[in-house]
Amino acid sequence: MRRVALALGLLAACRSAPPAQESAPATSSATPVPDDVALAREWLAASRLPVRAEVVALTDRLAIASTKDGRSPRAAESAWLAAQLRERAWRVDHVASDAREALELYTAAADRAPDRAVSCDAELRRALLAGEVEQDGAAAFRDLYVAFERQGAVSAPNSPCVERLKGLVEGASAFRPTGQAWMDLQEQARREAESAVSSAPLPVARAGASSPAPELMDPPPTSAESTPPTPPLGDVVIRPDDAMIRSRTVELREVKPYSWPGGGRVVLSLSGPVKYDVGVLAPDSNAARGHRVFLDLAGAKPRGGKLEFTADGVVSAVRLGKRDEGTRVVIDLREQAHHRVFYLPEPFRVVIDLSTRETAAIEQPKTGRKRVTRVTLDPGHGGWDAGATGPTGLREKDVALDVAHRAAPALASELGIETMLTRDTDVFVPLEERTARANAFHSDLFVSVHCNATEDGHADGIEIYMLDPTRQMDATTVRAVARENHNAKERARAKALDPKMLDAQMASIAAGLNVADTTIHSRTFAKLLQTSAMSSLARYGKVTDHGVKTAAFFVLVGAEMPATLFETSFISNPTDEARLGTADYRQKLADAIVNAIRAYRDGLGTAR
Repeated sequence: MRRVALALGLLAACRSAPPAQESAPATSSATPVPDDVALAREWLAASRLPVRAEVVALTDRLAIASTKDGRSPRAAESAWLAAQLRERAWRVDHVASDAREALELYTAAADRAPDRAVSCDAELRRALLAGEVEQDGAAAFRDLYVAFERQGAVSAPNSPCVERLKGLVEGASAFRPTGQAWMDLQEQARREAESAVSSAPLPVARAGASSPAPELMDPPPTSAESTPPTPPLGDVVIRPDDAMIRSRTVELREVKPYSWPGGGRVVLSLSGPVKYDVGVLAPDSNAARGHRVFLDLAGAKPRGGKLEFTADGVVSAVRLGKRDEGTRVVIDLREQAHHRVFYLPEPFRVVIDLSTRETAAIEQPKTGRKRVTRVTLDPGHGGWDAGATGPTGLREKDVALDVAHRAAPALASELGIETMLTRDTDVFVPLEERTARANAFHSDLFVSVHCNATEDGHADGIEIYMLDPTRQMDATTVRAVARENHNAKERARAKALDPKMLDAQMASIAAGLNVADTTIHSRTFAKLLQTSAMSSLARYGKVTDHGVKTAAFFVLVGAEMPATLFETSFISNPTDEARLGTADYRQKLADAIVNAIRAYRDGLGTAR
């Protein structure tokens, strides 16, 4: 009875909370509301939600947008609206994953809101929902108490939200633990409060600042205290060969941070190859700095005056500092993380992957049923990059997106698998961002969807590609890699690359990243996709099966899950293009993806 009474009390508290539309972070009227934000508000105001698959797709897009916007009102608003939608979907469909996602999104909204009142409101909503979901008095008290202590440490005195949390804690005091359990809960709440204080925004170097932060300047004379600690085991750094360095001075053109709970990625785009050294810095309480990873780029000079880039998740900021011999890039972390640093050639990029896990290797059984709860579908190209174009003008980007749109709802409705699309509309998404999104989504599989092409238009059929550093590419694969690795603006330069050199570089990078375990599962899934595609397309008569091949596709590098690239058909071939232009053929391709994922999850297929 006490449990039921508490549940009713929490529900009453939820009903007395301000409506989502009123308490959500406000968007400035001077800034246009993004379409997804406007759509989310429209759905929340309606009496009924669309089908669950559409709600999941929208909330996934909002969650990704929130991650990209860092700590800001817009980021908090995106996470808040996504949380409200998933909570409402849970109440309608009673799917447990919706409740879990809502709890995570409320946490994200609390963490990303610069406004303390908004942050506290999101934390309060999370605690109330957690109590309702668990239907356990002790668990409800725990969540409310930890939220009260954490928000009390960072919110303004006499904050209405904190006072309300205090009242809820007192109302649930009958469920307060005793003895050692109570002492443990108090210690947990204390640590959470300290973490909340330490994760508040820190002063960083800005353009035009009178002096940069100490770690951005040339280091002082070495001493026992100032020597950076040795990087922990498991960290990986892959550098370009000296022969690749063609200029002593290059331009650091762009810095892109992507961050999420448990990991992150920072991509540095440069005008040419550079040498770089990597190190780590321990927390410095005197300078109010946490864990940091730094890169010294020899001969690199930043373009423009921006010296600070903020993010959320594990990465809190990326800061640039001038050095006599180049530029130092410092990545501020909210907690200690392992790093994998590697490069991608032409255009030259340095990629820094960060993870709080010991390794990025997947933990799946070699045989038997596998855990597949989340899948990322990656429709190739998009926006101004149309990809390959067929004889009558059919565009690769349109086919790939349509196939992904057909596969995603089926994965949700038939297999109960949450699916994210790296792009859901006709927009351009950089290759390195696609993998980052899959990693942030904690996907169990990654499928990149494309259309093949040749210059003479004779080739037809399907091909499946995967990343395997132990096997060399053939001549036709090299051409496919050159096409898919570079967008329309880069292909002219890419033609000047030596294919054998590119193959050797990518094989070296993949080997250094230690993808052996992932490769086993990628090959298993690739073979299942090959079989499924040929079976699904059997009604069309002759369909050439080019099999499973090894390829150095940039989009597959750094994926923390089994990853394949599906060349659905040759859009340059008149017969294949005509088929790709029909809804039936595209549906068959989508069915092939769904059936392959089903077979992989059920433990069918073996890799050799």
